[in-house]
Amino acid sequence: MSRTASPKGGRETADLWTILVIGPPTSGKSRLARRLLTTVAGSVRINPDELRMMYFNDPAPVHDEELVYYSLTNLRKFALDHEHSVVIDSTAPRHATREFFLSDGNRSRHLVVLMDVDRKVLLRRAKGGGKLSPLKAFDSVWEEPSSSLPVFKFRNDDEEQFETSFFLLMEYINHEYTEHRSVLRSILRLRRRDDGLVRRGAQERAQPRRAQQSLGSGGPPC
Repeated sequence: MSRTASPKGGRETADLWTILVIGPPTSGKSRLARRLLTTVAGSVRINPDELRMMYFNDPAPVHDEELVYYSLTNLRKFALDHEHSVVIDSTAPRHATREFFLSDGNRSRHLVVLMDVDRKVLLRRAKGGGKLSPLKAFDSVWEEPSSSLPVFKFRNDDEEQFETSFFLLMEYINHEYTEHRSVLRSILRLRRRDDGLVRRGAQERAQPRRAQQSLGSGGPPC
């Protein structure tokens, strides 16, 4: 990706990210989004449910959704104008919603993080959190992510998987891999039973990969 100066003349737009964290209720989206705030430099978080609570004291999408999404669009634009990366966490079950969240042209790099939780674990969490109805509603409209967007599958059945997935995600975000497509494909191919080996293998490969890759020669597709 070519680098262009930001409107304020500070950070380059290629240094900014728009990271969209999606997935079903109780899959860990908000936890991951808050964690990313502490590790993605200069990032801010935008959450549609929290905007709904602020406007209507109700997180359900049953009020003025045009107001909610218009506000989200302007908050994202304002954040990018002020050289902040943006983390958005939302169920976003439809293609159109994801494309809307990422519709900023080439002002930032784009990444969709899909929360991946074993179905039995997800149902147990949803039942415990009183979220079975929202989960059913999510399932009824879910569309698999388009191949046109870079997608990172973030496994989160338990604490160990969360930390393994987070390590791999930050390896990708922190390094501008010239072969980012193959990196993402290898991440998506990881099997659940290999998670313990993945952490060790990723840590062992991290240093030689940093030396071999030409940092700054390209980033993920927008």
